Amino acid sequence: MPPSEDRMAAFHDQALEAMDRLLAKRPQKEDHAFSEATRCLCALRDELIRRQSGADASPEERGQLERLNAVISVVVGGHFPLESIPWDEIEKARSWIT
Repeated sequence: MPPSEDRMAAFHDQALEAMDRLLAKRPQKEDHAFSEATRCLCALRDELIRRQSGADASPEERGQLERLNAVISVVVGGHFPLESIPWDEIEKARSWIT
């Protein structure tokens, strides 16, 4: 695997692991697990954007970025919910990470 693929895989794995820890913990209020998941997801997004800059992104790559932005939105919404934390939506969002 080329170094850039290794880097992408590492960010991907970190994001999935952070999401899994968040879902396992399911905190009921402000918690570091939300911040960690958001940080890891944003690092993955930044790497995906970096890889796409300067070249035409494929429809698949654009779709990955769109899904990742949606996942980040769901996690941030769970971190600062108006009512109860939407764990079902967060679980669904975790499955969108490809």
